[in-house]
Amino acid sequence: MTPATEDPSLRKDISMRQTTTLFALMLALCALAIPHTAAAAKQVKPRVWLTGNAADSARQPLGGPALLLMGGGTEVDAGFAQRAYPVANGGDIVILRTSGRDGYNDYLYTLVTGPLKPDSVETMLVDSRDKANSDYVDNAIRKAELIFIAGGDQSTYVNAWQGTRVEDALHFAHARGAVIGGTSAGLAVMGEFVYDPDGIAGITSAEALADPYGPGMMLSTDFLRFPIMDGIVTDSHFAARDRMGRTLAFMARLRQDGIAPSITALAIDEETSLFIDRNGVGTVDSNLGGAVYVIAERADTVRTQVVPGQPLIYRNLQRTRVDAGRFYDFVSGQHNGVGIVLSVDGRNATAPFAPSNPY
Repeated sequence: MTPATEDPSLRKDISMRQTTTLFALMLALCALAIPHTAAAAKQVKPRVWLTGNAADSARQPLGGPALLLMGGGTEVDAGFAQRAYPVANGGDIVILRTSGRDGYNDYLYTLVTGPLKPDSVETMLVDSRDKANSDYVDNAIRKAELIFIAGGDQSTYVNAWQGTRVEDALHFAHARGAVIGGTSAGLAVMGEFVYDPDGIAGITSAEALADPYGPGMMLSTDFLRFPIMDGIVTDSHFAARDRMGRTLAFMARLRQDGIAPSITALAIDEETSLFIDRNGVGTVDSNLGGAVYVIAERADTVRTQVVPGQPLIYRNLQRTRVDAGRFYDFVSGQHNGVGIVLSVDGRNATAPFAPSNPY
């Protein structure tokens, strides 16, 4: 029917039907919103395992904040007992994870005796955003003197915790002077930039060097921000899994894509820890003679080839190896490690590095 012949009463009826339909739709949406709002307001407590005193210790950290970073595998006793525990000051420890159980509780609770013995160790399985936004989790993290993120899959941490109260509480605890740390996947989320495969199998060095834009090269940002870790991407299980190539690919991508105005990689071997104190000085401990690697661009660094579908060519980076008992100052750049100038050419798949042993 054209406007010239349209019956006004029919037009009014259509208008009323539209109004009635819109009103019904609004009522339906309101009805849907009520249970949704109730669900959002509902507190979802995570599964927890507690060893020690259930009440808050009321202790305060001493000489913090600090970071305790581990490269995976067996934990480094010295990193906890000699480095982190004096700052935690006999207070409460919280373990965060999205899978697994309470394997840390007895270990950390009985690691030392005397005044530095933890008041409690509580593991929380925070595997959803509802749990990450709960009062219980927020309160436990904010009051803890040491918070440690377990190994697992870092993508689940980003997915479940990014933009939640867990993220805010970790920043609060660090500013309060607590020790924040993590191992393996827990280390992966400690830098400004996060290797975040999110369900894709972890990329190997060979794959990353062959194509730094391959499907496994997924990097995220806007998660945890601890000032000393600004401009840093981390990696773990480093020499044992031959991850130098992929770490250099992470760096090249972040610079080439304009995401990072400057970039440093902090890579840690298995059974090795790095404790970074309030002044930015990192000290290395290791069970097996492992090391920490600090890799940075130099004034003469050249990203010769960082393009999709082509091998990576990246020249003149500064690689510093810091062995157990040695230090690296992340503020001044001073250290007593061993430095080399490192280049990589992915076109030579069997021997891409110069020098040939990048570790």
